[in-house]
Amino acid sequence: MPEQAPRTSRTLPLRPRPVWRRRLARFWLTYQWPIIIAVWVCSMVLGYVGFWKYYQQFPTEKPHAWGDLIYYTMQLVPMISGALPHVVPFELEVARHVLPIVEGYTGIVALVIVFSSEVKRLRLRTLRDHLIVCGLGSKGRYLARQLREMGLPTVAVERDPGNPAIEESRDEGVIVLTGDASDERLLARAGLARARMLVAVCDDDTNARVVAAVRHLVRAGRRSPLACSVHIVEPRLYELLSQQELEPEQAGILRLDMFNVFDLGARAMLAQHGPAAGESAGPAHILVAGLGGLGRSVVVWAARNWHPRFRATGERLRISVVDSDARVWIDALCAHYPRLASVCALVPHDVSVDSGEFQRGAFLFDDEGRSDVSVAFVCHDDDQTSVAAGLSLAHSLRDQQTRVVVRVRDGAGLAVLLPEAGSGDPRLAAFPLYERTCTPELVLGGMHESLARMIHDEYVRHQTARGETPAVNPSLRPWDELPLELQEASRTQADHIGVKLAAAGCGLEPMTDWDADLFAFTPEELERLSVMEHERWVDDHARAGWTQATGAKNVTKKTHPSMVPWDDLSEPEREKDREAVRSLPVFLARTGFQVYRLAAPKAG
Repeated sequence: MPEQAPRTSRTLPLRPRPVWRRRLARFWLTYQWPIIIAVWVCSMVLGYVGFWKYYQQFPTEKPHAWGDLIYYTMQLVPMISGALPHVVPFELEVARHVLPIVEGYTGIVALVIVFSSEVKRLRLRTLRDHLIVCGLGSKGRYLARQLREMGLPTVAVERDPGNPAIEESRDEGVIVLTGDASDERLLARAGLARARMLVAVCDDDTNARVVAAVRHLVRAGRRSPLACSVHIVEPRLYELLSQQELEPEQAGILRLDMFNVFDLGARAMLAQHGPAAGESAGPAHILVAGLGGLGRSVVVWAARNWHPRFRATGERLRISVVDSDARVWIDALCAHYPRLASVCALVPHDVSVDSGEFQRGAFLFDDEGRSDVSVAFVCHDDDQTSVAAGLSLAHSLRDQQTRVVVRVRDGAGLAVLLPEAGSGDPRLAAFPLYERTCTPELVLGGMHESLARMIHDEYVRHQTARGETPAVNPSLRPWDELPLELQEASRTQADHIGVKLAAAGCGLEPMTDWDADLFAFTPEELERLSVMEHERWVDDHARAGWTQATGAKNVTKKTHPSMVPWDDLSEPEREKDREAVRSLPVFLARTGFQVYRLAAPKAG
């Protein structure tokens, strides 16, 4: 199986603010009131000193007591006392200009606070291309904060009005609505019709209902499809909803992507610490302690990443698993993933990670007291248990070169006892799950974005092989340097995959067979789908203002010689479409999905 495609680093078709502007905005939101108070006090002091110096230099018949000077200073605010017949001291010059400005700013902020509901309503009506985050739990809170730090307009929906994250998010500039995120009226109020993206990170039941509500609300005629990323924990529900990601009915309207922090976390952990299938002599024995959601994902992804090496050399990866129900979970995983038992030598240890037997660590060593475990992943769902187990493993393996990676919720709390992965002692590291996975790049870089990038990379490879260069064809630039309209063209092609699969009598499901990339369409299917791809391409270009003209492709004039019916297309151009169709099973396998044939209807 080809190597799993990484989540793309460019998932937001919006231009974030520069880093210095984000830092400045965050600093001001945090410290604006202390700064305003300090400016008020300093300006009043400067005003008092300025009046004192002025009347010392230009005395009047009636002497001015300290109370008079304070009164004159206070009159600077409504701009009554600052107009004087002589040149004023520097201190008074500063105060009589600064105080009215500070007064005006303070008044505006006060009005915004008093009429916050009206201001929020007005902001919601004017928002365009914003992001909606459903749920301000740990995952949603991390995500909303990072989106705002990027300078992206964000609306959050939270059910619990007592959630302290509501005020924290509002202080950071996020518009927060309270209520059920699956309520269609509330989603409409959040500006779903004008939003660019929606992320649902509530519980599974609510998230499933959010998907249903979004499907009902999103209509054709949008400027661009709504990107909708939904977090699902329960495996069966995840598989059920994942099958809907490329449904033909939502092509061009909705881009639905499912994600799971355990799945993302396992991939991130293994990318940094796991066995590399391409290494000639890489580590061949890993240990997974705790078979919760993250632990099971680590086992599966370690095997999937190793599968290309197994297919090429027959070498198996050894995985020791430690859990009170290790054998039960291994049997379930092997039943669900047919290649798992052949790719890996699975060694279960029915030992609870918080037991004395685990602390003694006898299962780590053979009869001669040796251990060949190269990396251990501690994946228990409870931070306290996870950290204790990690420290216990590190102690048991102190004479070995084994790395111990410990899953923790975030970088605070007990995680401070351990160095973060990539720093400090390389043999013992914390892996803050939510901080590493609840990022815009990972959450919003789902299947559609990965497919779009792979489609572009394949196009670049073929056109470069034909002798074209970026100087002649601007579309050959790297993905991150492409204009948004060209990125969107690749996304549109990815959206159409579900239409092609349905036309071939095929469906899409989460990959359990790691040889799924070997799926091949019949010659008749290949030709029919190639025609469909060409017709889609012509229609897409026509909507963008392109026309047919002989000669070379002209980006400036938007003319292309291949905008003709299939029968009039040259054979090399037809082969480009066929190659795009042949690549579909491979691309889908890289994003974690497999093509399967639908059962033919029974005759009669």
